[in-house]
Amino acid sequence: MGFKLDSTGRAGFALALAIGLFFVWRYFPAGFVQGSSSYWLTEVEDVTQYFSGFNAFFNAPLGFPLLAFDSINYPQGTRATFVDAIPLYSLLIKILVPASFAPFNPFGVWVALAFIGQAVCGWWIIRELQIKSWLALLAVIVCLVTFPALTMRLGHISLMSHWIILCSLALYIRCRRTGEPQRWGWSLLLVAAFYINIYLCVMASCVYVVTCLYNKDRFKPAELGRALVPFLIIGASLFLTIFPMARTAVAAESGFGFYSMNLLSPFNGGKYFNFPNPEMPGQYEGFNYLGLGVLLAFVLSLVLNRRTAIGSFSKHAALTWLMVLFTAYALSNVVYYGVYHIVTINFPQFMEQITSQFRASGRFFWPVGYCVVIFSIATLYEKLSKYFFVGAMCLLISLQVLDLSNLRHALVDTAKRPATLVMTQAAWDDVATSDIQYLYFFPKFRCSQADVLRTLMPTMRYAAVHNIKINTGYVSRSNSNCSDESTKADILPSLPAHSLYVFVKNDFPELDRVKALFPDGWQPVCKDVDFAHVCRVNQ
Repeated sequence: MGFKLDSTGRAGFALALAIGLFFVWRYFPAGFVQGSSSYWLTEVEDVTQYFSGFNAFFNAPLGFPLLAFDSINYPQGTRATFVDAIPLYSLLIKILVPASFAPFNPFGVWVALAFIGQAVCGWWIIRELQIKSWLALLAVIVCLVTFPALTMRLGHISLMSHWIILCSLALYIRCRRTGEPQRWGWSLLLVAAFYINIYLCVMASCVYVVTCLYNKDRFKPAELGRALVPFLIIGASLFLTIFPMARTAVAAESGFGFYSMNLLSPFNGGKYFNFPNPEMPGQYEGFNYLGLGVLLAFVLSLVLNRRTAIGSFSKHAALTWLMVLFTAYALSNVVYYGVYHIVTINFPQFMEQITSQFRASGRFFWPVGYCVVIFSIATLYEKLSKYFFVGAMCLLISLQVLDLSNLRHALVDTAKRPATLVMTQAAWDDVATSDIQYLYFFPKFRCSQADVLRTLMPTMRYAAVHNIKINTGYVSRSNSNCSDESTKADILPSLPAHSLYVFVKNDFPELDRVKALFPDGWQPVCKDVDFAHVCRVNQ
């Protein structure tokens, strides 16, 4: 069978792959994908947590449950899920890559795959829509690869896996087109998404539920049972990957209504559209600019569809209502137009369980933005004549590329940023000699008055690089006992000959107080190193 120049076939796939690879080559500096550039060497950013958590997990022996390791939050330990190390990816690397590679950083590859995935998913969507147009394919790929909410997310690595959303939309289209439920595809996607990022998993799961509503036998007991299969697989897998877990206090999380989307967000942020005072603090999480090309294409598609709009949306009524609900949740219960407070909505009490878990509500507009892109291009393809469609796609691509140039420059600047270093490596190496196996850091996470990004985060990274167990860590949902009695209880059973004790000076300014925390008969010798009193014990 020959290689046909078909935009929905292998030639189209090759173009999508080439554009994705070109984007990565063009906008990321040398060493970024390999994980060795200055961006990854910083000691005070979220990527420090990912690097530390991954290497601590990678160095730990493979055991049960599969995602458990004890070198952070020692001796209780934690799970790879709670250090944002992309559990599925980390587990596969742990199984396939030799231990001698440690320490290393695999997340540059993940970022590259995220952008390549955008391009490939664009081809898949065009294929499922059966749009045989090279310009439509190019327009979709350009819009998806340069999607502003994605390019501005560098630093939140698992959240850059937007291809999960696109795969869910592609599967939705395929299910509607073929009438087949695609259960294996959905199961694979949702299980993978659960072990990549829970926000993206919830978005994809909602699209899956909507897809199931179009099944004519949806309310039959057998079909309901089959529809639950992906969630049953996830539930069963928890007993292999995460459970059992020790019963410990879980820190309450807040931020719903703060990390939201502004009403101006879809229209502000490009080179040509910038409103004064466009958002409130915290609403960077709701950055959802669509781009001038997409906005104009969407308006044109609505105009062209004005006579059949109700019919078009009713054909996808469930998905349309889901996007409306996503938009409402993204705006949260405190709605702003720029810096102007519009309304505060009192959500029902039962919603608190959802809002506390998914507090960065502004992210939930991402599927809406992708649906706008797909709907606009598909409508223009259907409604415009061949020559008008060519002109519309050329204009869309040109405007989108020009308007988003500032965001691509910001991506480049972020990827090239110099490393921020706060630890004097030689001084720490002097006190953390080769016999050190344990590091006790005080105060523990959530107990410090100092900036943990400049104290705990670099210390956790140092411990992970040197394969040292640390008694705390920058771990999601964790809580700590902050009393002096708890500190003494941590120190007492430790092995002083193999332990290092680190006390943040901002919280423990007096050395006498530090020494008083050690058991009688211990003779701590402390040095002033960077932000901490670092002690070793002579018994």
